[in-house]
Amino acid sequence: MTALPARKIFTVAEYHKMIDAGVFVGNSDYELIEGEIVKKMTVGDYHISCVNRLTMIFASKLMGKAIVSVQNPVIIGSISEPEPDVTLLKFREDFYASGKATQEDILLLIEVSDSTAKYDRTMKIPLYAEAGIAEVWLVNLPRQTLEIYTEPENGKYKIVKKCEKSQTVSPKLLPAINLKVSDIIG
Repeated sequence: MTALPARKIFTVAEYHKMIDAGVFVGNSDYELIEGEIVKKMTVGDYHISCVNRLTMIFASKLMGKAIVSVQNPVIIGSISEPEPDVTLLKFREDFYASGKATQEDILLLIEVSDSTAKYDRTMKIPLYAEAGIAEVWLVNLPRQTLEIYTEPENGKYKIVKKCEKSQTVSPKLLPAINLKVSDIIG
């Protein structure tokens, strides 16, 4: 029998202490996923343009109704603090100055993938399902599709819908907003 080495699992509080101590000075390319400090992938131009497009679309439609948070951390339980590409948050007058968003604040979470779809599907989306986040979108740039994950249960989403560029979608918790997938993907 081969023994595996023990891994140190960090809590969000420990991760914040490391940030405050300057462990990651000059480099904010990390996020905490299931207790592990993970280096984020470098993003390409197409990824950047998609995030910018989503930001513009949602900001114009949600002024005063929700907050569009771009590549900012959200606290998911005690051992995860991912930085999704775009998160639609419940509106707060202080714009979250009193503390980071948590899973209870999330109306829609969006990951944009130009090279990380497998990682997003196997690591991040189950994390979001386990946290009970009602809806997650995965913008799959290489496939030119939008994957919509809803109805979280037992660490999985019961419904997964793949949408093509010709389709129109609406966030589950913001049904008045209609978006063309082609406007998201470009």
